[in-house]
Amino acid sequence: MSMENLKLMQAMTQKMAWLEERQKTLAQNIANADTPMYRPMDLTKPDFKSLLSSSASSISIGEARMITTNKAHLGLGGTSANGQEMPEKAQKNPYEVAPAGNAVVLEEQLLKMNENFTDHRFITNLYQKNIDMMKAAIQSQ
Repeated sequence: MSMENLKLMQAMTQKMAWLEERQKTLAQNIANADTPMYRPMDLTKPDFKSLLSSSASSISIGEARMITTNKAHLGLGGTSANGQEMPEKAQKNPYEVAPAGNAVVLEEQLLKMNENFTDHRFITNLYQKNIDMMKAAIQSQ
């Protein structure tokens, strides 16, 4: 079995590729911070749920489901234990477009870059730990 066949390794590789593309996009936003009429771009986050559903079809563990033991617990899909939908907070956008038509806010882009860096470091460490674990399992046999 090769490393490409493991769903966890595929997911981590996809996440690292997405983080790399996002870094390029954020760097482009910062580079165009003074370009008139430029609008910042960002990538949509990868859908982890679809990756799990595609891998779940090959693994049959049996019927498993979540149960809530308290009314305050959250169920699947953001519903409460009694089936009521949890309200989403609307995110407020405090920034405005500059007089030249540029909508890049450097502070916002730098925060996104920091988030991207932290996520990349986390995924890289997780990937390395999995490789080390596999090496240890192979050496012990």
